[in-house]
Amino acid sequence: MNVALPPLLHGWKSFLSWATTRRRLAAENVLVMLRPLGMACENDMLQATNGVNTHRGAIFAFGLLSAAIGRLLARGEPLEQNRICDQVARLSRNIVAHELSAKKAGKLTKSETHFQCYGLSGARGEAESGFRTVRTQALPVFNRVVQEHDDTHLALLQTLLHLMAWNDDTNLVSRGGLEGLYYVQQQAQKLLWQGGVLVEGGIEAMQSLDDELILRNLSPGVARIYWQ
Repeated sequence: MNVALPPLLHGWKSFLSWATTRRRLAAENVLVMLRPLGMACENDMLQATNGVNTHRGAIFAFGLLSAAIGRLLARGEPLEQNRICDQVARLSRNIVAHELSAKKAGKLTKSETHFQCYGLSGARGEAESGFRTVRTQALPVFNRVVQEHDDTHLALLQTLLHLMAWNDDTNLVSRGGLEGLYYVQQQAQKLLWQGGVLVEGGIEAMQSLDDELILRNLSPGVARIYWQ
């Protein structure tokens, strides 16, 4: 089992529990109050992994989702995909402007650099959009492959390829600049044009791409999760 999983699950449960008891709290005040929970979860993860950042992005994304679900539960509202994502968008409203756009004294963070130099808003932009990329690109592919092939693992791999092909992954920019991002997108698009993992030899081709990205020190977000 992934050593980071227990502290992550504990952390996400804490987001959920916290949100269920604060249903009257205004949406614009939730994010700042969630930060201590997120930092505690991140510290637990780093302790479990001996200081290696394996899931910081997942803590952010699933923490927001857990809080959104908690608020809906507290209000007795249905737990539907669009309702949950819309709630995330409300909790994250203006996060890009507040955290990435503002000019600050001192050295820019990686996230600020990505946004101010390249216009890439990363995980914050995705959250503020209510996970638009997931809803419009990832989930339709996943659902279609599951329906047609009845294979969850195959669906995850094909979905991953779509995200690699079209998502502007700031983790890739951190490691390889815009050239690294474009390389991964082009290679993933090439595999998709050939049918991705749904054709004979597709999984082997994806494994070869994975090997090449390791050599180039390019890690597309959650890519490693799917190969474990």
